[in-house]
Amino acid sequence: MTHDDVSTWDAAIANFAGLASSIKEWGIESPCPGWTIGDLVSHTIDLEALLAADPRPDHSPDWAALRHIDSDFGRLTEIGVDYRRGRSKDELLRELADTHTRAVARIESLPFDASIPWLRGDTPLPRLLRMRAFDVWVHEQDARVTTGMVGNLDGPGAPEAMHYLSAGLPKVWGKDVGAPAGAVLNVLITEPGLAGEHWVKVGEDGKAALVDQADADVTVTMPWLSFVMLTGGRATDDDFAQDVAVVGNEDLGRRFLDSMAVTP
Repeated sequence: MTHDDVSTWDAAIANFAGLASSIKEWGIESPCPGWTIGDLVSHTIDLEALLAADPRPDHSPDWAALRHIDSDFGRLTEIGVDYRRGRSKDELLRELADTHTRAVARIESLPFDASIPWLRGDTPLPRLLRMRAFDVWVHEQDARVTTGMVGNLDGPGAPEAMHYLSAGLPKVWGKDVGAPAGAVLNVLITEPGLAGEHWVKVGEDGKAALVDQADADVTVTMPWLSFVMLTGGRATDDDFAQDVAVVGNEDLGRRFLDSMAVTP
């Protein structure tokens, strides 16, 4: 963990809180399945509270009424969201500010190389803070897409999003798409926001990995925001069809677009 890791996380929270405070209607549905703007804020509070070492909410949601939950991980993260449903905008914003302040104080009191309990086991602080910056920035984009206030596409947390979302491409290409051995996928991400290019190749053992530049069987080109929404499971490819171009094997390309989600 470095000072930059803390600063990036802190700035991502500040950006998210500032945007949320400017949105009048918190009950509108976001691209994050099942969650409103208020739920995005509640989720952010819940994870900041975990960083602050607060006790977990003693709460049992009505799971039958929460049809968007389909996994144990989803149930784990939904508890803190459902626990806060019905609270006012002002109350949630105050809780977010207070919880984040306490989380920063706790993290800064720990050794830079410490590991602490997290959602899927003990996690080193440098990785954890980068994950938090990524998660918070993506939820800021959820809120921006919902309200039409697209922006901050290259802000704090965006580089972390590029890292974590692109790291999931080999699983999509090799396992979810089932591309054959030797097949190469080229993903070209364009501005506005960040830009990047990734190649993924399936080995003879059927496992895919990120590789250096190679001749591609399929090249998929899309803007950064479309990449974030699709790999984040926020949208189907049809929602961004006008922004996506596929060259090469159309069947593999279509299967890739249908399987792009890499986040839980």
